Amino acid sequence: MKILLVGIFLVCLNTLAGSTFDTITKYLSINNYKWYHYYSIGGTAAIIVFLFFLFLTDGIKKNIFLKKKIFYFLPILRGITFIPILIIIFYALNYIPINIFTILLMTSPFFLLIFAKFILKETLNLLSWVAIFVGFCGVLIVLQPSASNINIFVFLVLFVAIYNAFNFTLVSKYSHIASSFGFTFYQYIPFTFFSYLFFIFDPIIPTFIELILFVCAGVIVMISMWAWNAAFHIAGKYSSIISPFFFTQIIWATLFGTIFFSEKISSTTIIGIVVIVVSGTIAIYNHNK
Repeated sequence: MKILLVGIFLVCLNTLAGSTFDTITKYLSINNYKWYHYYSIGGTAAIIVFLFFLFLTDGIKKNIFLKKKIFYFLPILRGITFIPILIIIFYALNYIPINIFTILLMTSPFFLLIFAKFILKETLNLLSWVAIFVGFCGVLIVLQPSASNINIFVFLVLFVAIYNAFNFTLVSKYSHIASSFGFTFYQYIPFTFFSYLFFIFDPIIPTFIELILFVCAGVIVMISMWAWNAAFHIAGKYSSIISPFFFTQIIWATLFGTIFFSEKISSTTIIGIVVIVVSGTIAIYNHNK
């Protein structure tokens, strides 16, 4: 029971941190800041905090230095491929309401099951496939596709959802090469250094409030990354119980969108959310059972 409670807590921490990061990103993306200002300052702060935490817990040698040189390849490659993902997130939140953005990201569990079928060679029965299909129908209910409300960023966010699912499938398959701290660290390093290349040629001196937002966002997204990895590492065979709690991010995103950006949620959107959550929960539970 204690393990399950810790797993559920980590999942909720991941979703709350993820929505908080998205909220700060959306605020800054509509205030003429560039992505490299945001990620270079925030990323640097997050790396310093992360290393300081590992130093206090004597975890640097255990988590940063991997057992074999070849083990560095996958974690660093994940970090390199993560660079365009954060740029997409930064700009997409400027054109998509945060609650819709989050609903699109919540298709990741469905893609995760699909990748588990073809990469991890796990079995999906008919009920799982039906639940996946119904879940995507829920996304269509929310979006109500038309020429007026569909833009390139909708498809880019779906790409992010697919990428996240593929990314964590790889982590699941190769979890023996690094800890959750190790995967998180090497995912964070490349895009922070990449941001430096642009920041050098277009530097800014943020105000105190801006600096606080940059730093908080950087630390928060790192917490979100780590909490996802740690939750499933702790839960083990009980992942079917904690997985549905990832849908709590829809609650946080809707709440933050309403409070900070005066976004409205329609009855049709609520129906779509219910369809996504119910079908996703059935698909995850049926798969892990």
